[in-house]
Amino acid sequence: MYFCALVRYEYLPPMPHVRSHEHYAGRFKYLTYWNLIVQFLFFAASCVIDLMKTSSGNYYRLTRIRDKMFAGIVLPYGIFVVAMFWGLYTIDRELIFPKVLESIFPAWLNHVSHTVILPVLLMETYTVKHRHPRRQEGLKYAAVFGLIYMIWILYLAIAMNIWVYPVLRILNWPQKIVFFVLSIMVQFFMYLIGEKLNCLCHGESIVYKTK
Repeated sequence: MYFCALVRYEYLPPMPHVRSHEHYAGRFKYLTYWNLIVQFLFFAASCVIDLMKTSSGNYYRLTRIRDKMFAGIVLPYGIFVVAMFWGLYTIDRELIFPKVLESIFPAWLNHVSHTVILPVLLMETYTVKHRHPRRQEGLKYAAVFGLIYMIWILYLAIAMNIWVYPVLRILNWPQKIVFFVLSIMVQFFMYLIGEKLNCLCHGESIVYKTK
């Protein structure tokens, strides 16, 4: 499903009613696309790991990497993208998904990118016992991924005069700073939600404790 969505992104026409320089970096400007790549890579890697012999030393090492990726990036950012998109969409869709995009963005692709991800992650959490790293380590993964993306969109804004999301264009700089800080706090909150969900499904023992 995610592979088909990524392929379909390749055939999307240029964004309408934007200045020519704003086509720079295309779909790679958006956290939605980053998240879709992460979801695809995670589930593809999970399929490969499941096909490996469980007695292999590489199997256990790869499983630990997979679980850290799931806990620190895949689960919290999957929840974050769905929550932020539909939250802003409910307030004012023009802030996140202008109506003009409906002519070039298929409805099914929108839902794979912003809706289906959540129930898929909930099913993954319920059916597979992922070991969470220590909370400090897991939050570090979430923070690093978020900061990399934040630096990327600030580079586009300052160096290229491209504000990736309409909501950022209408905020002044103090408001932008507050928005970014709140976004990081929400990402941490999403991590804690993911950890709690996993504990509810599989018990507190799935979280490594600090010695």
